[in-house]
Amino acid sequence: MGKALINFRRALPMLWRASPRWSLWSMLAMLCEVGFGLAVLYVIKRLVDAVTGLVGIDSASGDGLLFLVGLAAVLTAALLAARSLSTLAREAQGLEVADYLDRRIHGTALDADLAFYESPRYFDTLRRARQYGRQRPMQLTANLVGFARNGLMMIGICVLLLSINWMLLPLLIVMIVPALLVRMYFTRFMYEWQRERTQLDRRSGYLDWLVTSDTTAKEMRLGGLGRYFSDRFRRIRGRIRREQLRIGRLRTVSELLVALIGSAAFFGALAFLTVQTARGNTSVGDLAMFLLIFQRAQSLGQETVRQVSSLYEDHLYLGFLFDFLSIEPRVQSPDEPEPVPDSPATGIRFEGVGFRYRDGSPEVLSDIDLEMPPGRITALVGANGSGKTSLVKLLCRLYDPTAGRITFDGIDIRHFDLNEYRRCFGVLFQDFGRFADTVAENIRFGDLRLDGNDPALQEAAQSAGAAEFIERLRNGYETRLTRMFDEGEQVSVGQWQRIALARALVSPSQYLVLDEPSSSLDPQAEFELFRDCRQILGHRGALLISHRLSTVRLADCIHVLDNGRLVESGSHEELMDKGGVYERLFCRQAGGYLEVKGER
Repeated sequence: MGKALINFRRALPMLWRASPRWSLWSMLAMLCEVGFGLAVLYVIKRLVDAVTGLVGIDSASGDGLLFLVGLAAVLTAALLAARSLSTLAREAQGLEVADYLDRRIHGTALDADLAFYESPRYFDTLRRARQYGRQRPMQLTANLVGFARNGLMMIGICVLLLSINWMLLPLLIVMIVPALLVRMYFTRFMYEWQRERTQLDRRSGYLDWLVTSDTTAKEMRLGGLGRYFSDRFRRIRGRIRREQLRIGRLRTVSELLVALIGSAAFFGALAFLTVQTARGNTSVGDLAMFLLIFQRAQSLGQETVRQVSSLYEDHLYLGFLFDFLSIEPRVQSPDEPEPVPDSPATGIRFEGVGFRYRDGSPEVLSDIDLEMPPGRITALVGANGSGKTSLVKLLCRLYDPTAGRITFDGIDIRHFDLNEYRRCFGVLFQDFGRFADTVAENIRFGDLRLDGNDPALQEAAQSAGAAEFIERLRNGYETRLTRMFDEGEQVSVGQWQRIALARALVSPSQYLVLDEPSSSLDPQAEFELFRDCRQILGHRGALLISHRLSTVRLADCIHVLDNGRLVESGSHEELMDKGGVYERLFCRQAGGYLEVKGER
């Protein structure tokens, strides 16, 4: 119960912040609906009593009856208007709350550490938050308003029942309590089942994506994989469906038994009042009012049971939402950040840097010392798993070192504002983003402060070797790079890489980080890219990562990583003279090329 109150205390202010105007209208409409509903019941009772009490009808009594009929009609119209306004207010409030929560979820997702994205917890927590938590505050609003309305109505009905016979009140308990217990039991049961099935549900979603995605369409057909993955999807969904149906059957039988008990109580009370009315102990108006209000009470009881169980369910599922929203990033800006140097003097330096992804896991980087002087090209080479990508993540402060420190002009980078520091880098990742937008926007995403027509976009495209093929597209820079929407076009992977390079170049960065920048380029394009590399970089420094050692020869300093350790550093000529790891790797690659050339 304590946790439920905490969740509700967190949810209610959120609802008010998301939609204060419609929240107020919803409460006012609910109060009007209760008041008009009880007034209609009481006026009908007075009307029945007046009719059954007449011995003869004269004009005065007829006017009184007409007045009661007219009053009941007016109150009913007001009740319908209040109910319609309440529905509209809840709908409008729900839409605003859903948009507000989307913004909160997006904000939390953007602020979360990269480590969160690289763990299964991210997928489970985010899926639960979006699938089960996003609509919960909206449902909580409707359930709280409905519960308050029905609670006030039940109080009014109890007062009216007391005016008939106090013995009718225990019937409400018989009608409501068993149904409430059944609903709450199955609500908790369903919650636990859905929590356990999150990963299974995600797996079925992944299989569905494999079968229907354009990304995997070729492999699905050429390898005959489509039917195989579709069958796996069908088996998982069949398992989930059978478990849901089993829970549904148990719930249906239980609720039917409870409903039969409530019906038996109602007809027992009706028989009792009928006998009392025949004996003259109860008026016909009381009997008529009982039929109206007890039927209404039965309906209210069912609604109250549903709302209480829904509130309990809301509490459980709001936990999913708040679990996600409570994620706090570890990589944050300091309270009083240092200014980032505009013109670095000494540049970036790794000082005894070590890093592991999780406590207790092996170190992926150990005792790294290297420099990245401004305006110079620094290269990083090594086998897969040697730690190159991890080093880049530390450089861009997507993670913080677990040992040592990284400095920028002698200042620990943790002392800078996070966003200001990250603007120092224009990054071309190997798995670069491909946004379903225009060419111009895909380049402008490197610096959102630029206008969509800024000449810098075309200059960056020219430097990246992308301008020629962009101008051949149907709408040039306004061509949408997707087939998801109308008038879109698809370009090759190599062309995408050039656009991504232009995005990195257009950023007002002091360093460029190029992770396999030529992996999708043809040999001629690769040659041109590295031939003009220094001209493209301009005054900026660069960190170049590549498996193709022929492409890093132009670097001022090459660092060789092996199993997370820095084993060699120097220029191409210096490393070749050492006859170490770099020399063996370079000769192996060059020897393979020469051997193939000799065979031809």
